[in-house]
Amino acid sequence: MKTLIESIKNNPIKTTLILLSIVSISLVIFCLYFIPINLNIFIKIFVVLISLFILYGLFILHKKHPKTSCIIESIVVVVLIVSSIGVFKVHSFMNALIATPEFETIRIVASADSRITPQSDLSQLSLAYATDDPYSHDQGVEVLEYNEKDVAGMVSYADINKAYQALLIGEVDLLVLTTTSVNDLVELYDDYENNIRLILYKDYELVSVKPREVDISKKPFTLYIQGADLSAGQNINSTGRGDVNILLTINPVTNKVNLQVIPRDLFVYIPSKDASSKLSYSGGWGGIESSITSIEKALDVEINYYAKLNFTGLTQLVDALGGVEVYSHYTYDAGGYSFVKGMNTVNGEKALMFSRARKMLPLNDRSRGLQQMELIKGIFTKFAEVPTFNNALSIIDALENNFTTNLPQDDFYKAFQLVVQLLPQLQTMENHTIEGEYVWHYDEVRPTYYQYYFYPYDGEVELVKQRIEDTLKID
Repeated sequence: MKTLIESIKNNPIKTTLILLSIVSISLVIFCLYFIPINLNIFIKIFVVLISLFILYGLFILHKKHPKTSCIIESIVVVVLIVSSIGVFKVHSFMNALIATPEFETIRIVASADSRITPQSDLSQLSLAYATDDPYSHDQGVEVLEYNEKDVAGMVSYADINKAYQALLIGEVDLLVLTTTSVNDLVELYDDYENNIRLILYKDYELVSVKPREVDISKKPFTLYIQGADLSAGQNINSTGRGDVNILLTINPVTNKVNLQVIPRDLFVYIPSKDASSKLSYSGGWGGIESSITSIEKALDVEINYYAKLNFTGLTQLVDALGGVEVYSHYTYDAGGYSFVKGMNTVNGEKALMFSRARKMLPLNDRSRGLQQMELIKGIFTKFAEVPTFNNALSIIDALENNFTTNLPQDDFYKAFQLVVQLLPQLQTMENHTIEGEYVWHYDEVRPTYYQYYFYPYDGEVELVKQRIEDTLKID
């Protein structure tokens, strides 16, 4: 042993080779540890065999050509380091994607130009709440207690608009924002978030959605895609209005796909409120589980899994792909961008406006649904191009904090294979909307609110159900 140590000290090349061998073996173990088990035991065995073969070859080379071995092993270590970074990034991404319990965030906010901070003494300040939300007062009190704060008094207003205006003009110091009030404010003011600042909050955990699991490589299934405006900034696990509601039905046996957009204003039963209102509100009030239940009950369909994306994720995803080509059914201007009927090149911000604009379109939300489906096809088309390693990592970075799903981790690799298998169909699938009309009436959840709701024409729901069932059939 002493002779070996002295030999190593006197031979820097041998020392370098030993260190490189240790690093190489460590990196191989690291990669094997973080490669998901669902990527198949055969992949791991293959990696082990290749690694042993390479290390054996380097061992033989050590004796005959130590300098050459040193150069080659250095290259191997660099490759393993890059691979380790990629494997660890994918591992972190997959763990981040796995659905965790959603939560409803109740906030106490101040006006944006206020000097009030979370550390301020609130005992001399007033807190406004809306009486048309029966939970607003009590939840405001709970947020204060949770954060160990007191206020001088709570001031009631008939609705959130009056309370919000009172905050802006300085009539009150603070305002309770529940998911109900957020739903109402966003209908009135697109930029209301720019006029307020978070002071205190409390999260209320909701029930997690259990998937209706099938072998997605062999059995057909339906995926619910929700684009959400979140109740707590950009935290993907917070509840949010379902502004984008799409059902993607896939049959891996027949290679059939069906893309069905559902209007956000569809009048549906909302289980968390035991009453009916707009579909978009269902996710805000009861989370993704509430949205799924509302859709299943309204359309008489079964949803297996969900994928939830916030709008920051959409922007970053399109940018990570280097922009996409998307077909527009209309020529119009929105948010400082111009779109022409036909193909348009969009970056992330332009894609976001393309997917959200509706008021200037002829069919309002139904027209927006058509545009959203075209954007999805544009993303699949760009994805069909073979991505570079850097692009793949950029896409992972874009989605990591902006996307969640209840698809089991063991099925992620199957899902990737399925997307590759069905890319031609995913790029050319037909757009399906629901034909109907808008009707004004009072809300069931908040009887004093008079709003418009979408009602399908007779037979439309049956057509939606039939298209999905046809796709699910195995010939």
